[in-house]
Amino acid sequence: MSVFSSITRDKAVDPIPFAMGAASASTVSTAIDIGANSFADGNIEFELSIPALATGVIPDASIVSLILETSANSGFSVILSTQTETVTGAGGVGIAATSARFRVPSDSAQFVRFKTTRGSGGTSAAAFNATGSVRF
Repeated sequence: MSVFSSITRDKAVDPIPFAMGAASASTVSTAIDIGANSFADGNIEFELSIPALATGVIPDASIVSLILETSANSGFSVILSTQTETVTGAGGVGIAATSARFRVPSDSAQFVRFKTTRGSGGTSAAAFNATGSVRF
């Protein structure tokens, strides 16, 4: 059942934490069922946040991509759309805590999920959580 029924409450879409990955790896959140053809108003945003990561985790010139993906099925066997924001380690300090907000089109696929992808270099970020949220 879609969490976006006519009686949607913020509680139905609690923040979704998921562990970040090792260098050159991607991690994804659980899928969110937004319902088929349910975004005609476009007043909902999806926010993906990551914590500050020190230069040992994200060295200079290494990247972290914050991604929102959509699919017609919860297994994401086919990705229908992708939106990405990328941050880069610099100045010997890693990256600051970062959030990216995304909107899906009114004809969006039924399922969305959050994803982070790490560039090469640095130690594992598995001890850190990215957090996906739905904003009304």
